[in-house]
Amino acid sequence: MEKIWLNTQKNQKKRSKESLGADCRMKLTRTVKYNYKLTEENLEKDIDKFIELARKGDYHMDKMYDEEGLKIIKQYFRILKEKFKNKELEECKRCYHKLIPFLLVASCAENDLFDYNDLLARITDEFDNYIKNYFICLVKTCNINELVDKVSEYTLGLDYYGFDSDKEILLDNLSKEQISELKEKMLVKTLGMTKKDKEKHEIIYFLMSLTQVQENKEEYLKLCERFRGVLTDKEVKDLKEEYDENEY
Repeated sequence: MEKIWLNTQKNQKKRSKESLGADCRMKLTRTVKYNYKLTEENLEKDIDKFIELARKGDYHMDKMYDEEGLKIIKQYFRILKEKFKNKELEECKRCYHKLIPFLLVASCAENDLFDYNDLLARITDEFDNYIKNYFICLVKTCNINELVDKVSEYTLGLDYYGFDSDKEILLDNLSKEQISELKEKMLVKTLGMTKKDKEKHEIIYFLMSLTQVQENKEEYLKLCERFRGVLTDKEVKDLKEEYDENEY
């Protein structure tokens, strides 16, 4: 059996085949597919350590080093898939919430920590399924305040991506009253927001997209006007036109 040891502690300049040895975070054993052995106390802590090292640059130019970072990420999702099937939703929620928002930000543009241009596409061509499982965990285990916080944090990584399943799971699993409360509490997080808070505008876009899926044009247009001044006049105009073009 061929074994691959993935060293996630060494600087990328030292990441040669000779350096891959006992000092590692996760051992991957390859047969038909990868199996795992975590070296941290649990999956959540292993993910924490992986993210810490990735932010330090340990996986920059990952494809030049046998794609070890990508392999670890894929393995995390395999583990989470099994835990999700086993209804370990609390642990899945915590791990998904660490991993998915991080990957959304670290996947492309100036924040690309792995140098794949589009890391999500390299992980899977059906990343929306991971979002679906993530949001099922959220709606099944969170009270409304925790749900508001976690959904709001998630939206901050949506600058380059958009998914259908996040909104679908919310609308399919929450009552109208709960959806209204979710939106009202998320709106509170936009108070004091200005044009300069570009990275936070994704909360606004998510709320508007959720309202559009609800086919509530009146509320959608009110939101457009509410955020005039935070968004530019052109952005407001484009949002109104987008609703008309994609009216359900």
